Amino acid sequence: MSNIKELLNRRYGYFILFLFLFWLKTYMAYWIEFSLGVSGIFEHIILFINPIATGVILLSIALFFNNPVLRKWAMFTILLLMSVLLYANILYYREFADFLTFNIVSGTNNVTGALFTSIFEMMRVWDVLYWVDLMLFGYLFFYKKEAPLAEDRKEQKRRTKAFVTLVGVLLLAGNLILAEIDRPQLLTRTFDRNYIVKYLGLNFFTGYDVFQASQKSQMRVSADESDLAKVFNFSAENHAAPNPEYFGAAEGRNVIMIGLESVQHFLIDYKLEDEYGNTQEVMPFLSSIYDNEASYSFENFFHQTGQGKSSDAEVLGELSLYGLPQGSMFQSLGATNTFHSAPNILAQHGGYTSAAFHGNVGSFWNRTDTYQSFGYDFFFDSEFYDVSGDRSMEYGLKDKLFFHDSVEYLEQLPQPFYSKFLTVSHHFPYPLDEENVTFPAARTEDDTINNYFVTAHYADQALEEFFNYLKSSGLYEDSIIVMYGDHYGISNMRNPTLAPLVGEESGEWNEYNDTQMQRVPFIMHVPGVENGEVFDTYSGQVDMLPTLMHLLGMETDGYLFMGQDILSEEHDNTVPLRDGRVVTPEYTFLGEEIYDTETGEELQDQFTEEELEALYRYRDNAREELNHSDEVLMKDLLRFYNPEPLDGLKEIDYLYRDQLDILEDHPEKDESLIEQNGGRSSMHLYETDAPELEGSESGAPYEGYNPPSPPE
Repeated sequence: MSNIKELLNRRYGYFILFLFLFWLKTYMAYWIEFSLGVSGIFEHIILFINPIATGVILLSIALFFNNPVLRKWAMFTILLLMSVLLYANILYYREFADFLTFNIVSGTNNVTGALFTSIFEMMRVWDVLYWVDLMLFGYLFFYKKEAPLAEDRKEQKRRTKAFVTLVGVLLLAGNLILAEIDRPQLLTRTFDRNYIVKYLGLNFFTGYDVFQASQKSQMRVSADESDLAKVFNFSAENHAAPNPEYFGAAEGRNVIMIGLESVQHFLIDYKLEDEYGNTQEVMPFLSSIYDNEASYSFENFFHQTGQGKSSDAEVLGELSLYGLPQGSMFQSLGATNTFHSAPNILAQHGGYTSAAFHGNVGSFWNRTDTYQSFGYDFFFDSEFYDVSGDRSMEYGLKDKLFFHDSVEYLEQLPQPFYSKFLTVSHHFPYPLDEENVTFPAARTEDDTINNYFVTAHYADQALEEFFNYLKSSGLYEDSIIVMYGDHYGISNMRNPTLAPLVGEESGEWNEYNDTQMQRVPFIMHVPGVENGEVFDTYSGQVDMLPTLMHLLGMETDGYLFMGQDILSEEHDNTVPLRDGRVVTPEYTFLGEEIYDTETGEELQDQFTEEELEALYRYRDNAREELNHSDEVLMKDLLRFYNPEPLDGLKEIDYLYRDQLDILEDHPEKDESLIEQNGGRSSMHLYETDAPELEGSESGAPYEGYNPPSPPE
């Protein structure tokens, strides 16, 4: 303690001590919390020094306060803000393998609060180390009776204080030069936020992100029709003609879209071994539909979401555009942009009524406003369900109750209808009350992974009950049922723990393995067809809408889509992921690294410079798709383009809270299921074993989970 007191009695004692402590914990977080992909001595040096420059600049602000007490409080406040920023990113990264951005934080009223309801699930014992410097500051504040930093006195000139700031600026300039040497055009061409943090630090990334957000807000104002031409030409060249074998296979049918929350592809046909050595299939019903002759299923289908997660999947699936590189498009642009969405297109092409169903609040991801912009006729959120008591979990109504209670509204929709159901029970951190548990948990050191299989099984049971209702009610044969995984469920941070359960070694797990785990299910089930199969085509969520439209017998060549019909013989098997990674059947591109997609072998050392340059051009050309999509959304270019099929497009001019009156007076109400049944509801046909409905007309006797007996 005497050494610390001696340091503190020097002119810049507090400044030096707390700059060092902040650097130390930031550097520790780089290695313990973040997967930054550091390799080579040069990158190690850059990582070592990058917290210093912005730390000097920010903490030096406190030196400009002449009053010692104010100076002390200013330094503490700056240190506190930097620490909160660091720790918030640590918590967010642990689950989402990404850094917080302005667009995510600015949506606090809708999303961030819900994300951090699981904060205790993401905390670790060692997290106290990230607050030691602040605790020390507080202790010294009370321990030292004299005001710290008072020793500066009058001899400290303003130019001396400015010199400290200048040192920080010079350090930052040097950091930028080193980053540019190792990673040219870092700030203009990178798709991965990890690179900016690795080379320039978390504080710099945050400032740069805020600057970018302000710049993007100006893009829409300055855009005009000339910006549309290049993007439109790309989309036209990218068009893949429909395959005659499948075109119109579902013509005139209802569309039932089901977002499978956090379901990854490895769950298809996956069997989990319990503590007694018995194996049980996690999602047997979904797997049976996947392998069904009436299903077009895809085994190399990737989610392409970014920070918008589930809402990004909706952008991809219903606009054939990508989510934004930062934040959620729903939040930042959903209420203002022009969209050529699935509800709009199907309404004009085939007279479809559209409705979205979600057992959470409509403000989550700003869905209420965005769905109106998408042209959804109806949106049934938590206001239209009983979500009280044990009927709901963290993110909304439980799936079995959600599907069951949605029938009341589904049966009133005039046919043909386009409907979307967003499930929530299989959502991080995968909680499930004991009375609904009918499947054993996995046995790893991570409870999130263990419970992942429990809630996946529950979601599968709910899906089967809904299918059974569709069959009993007669809707099944008249519909195409589209199921897609919205995004990963197990984060990159947890993947090494999951590795043994998917046949891999934890110690050998790397970014290549993380990338391959981004496969999610995509199944287009068309009852009655017999030419279904499991396709090995490489594709992604951006391909969903053109594929659906061709199955419905609708041409897509007049629309500005980034995706292609997966069933087309002209489909391009190149899949750009939102962070700039690119996957093809042959190669997986992760930044500058190239892997053999089939074997996982790292390949770049096996190519000449000329061959590498050709491959990198191939990767960069794929990334252009992301750039074009970003331009469409951030400049709102669709306001300048009105394809002929959308000439009669009408805006939704009523509030969803009043939609039941609109539905009651709908001019096509005679085409609804309930009217076709003479006004009699089909609710009695819905059979569920949901314990919350036990004893009700549709509730079957509940049989809880009985663990298997140990082998004799």
